[in-house]
Amino acid sequence: MDDFRATPPTTSISTPITGQAPRVRSDELLRGFREIIIEHRGQEYRLLRTRNDRLILNK
Repeated sequence: MDDFRATPPTTSISTPITGQAPRVRSDELLRGFREIIIEHRGQEYRLLRTRNDRLILNK
């Protein structure tokens, strides 16, 4: 599979006028991978899809 960072997201996340949080499908984030790394304020977080199709976020 391609490098996760090589493909831009299919949806753009912007601040909605309604004040509701943006909704992103997990398959759009994971893009076929079981795990991704999310960088936030210099820290790495791992988002993992388990065998039971649940999501776990670890620091």
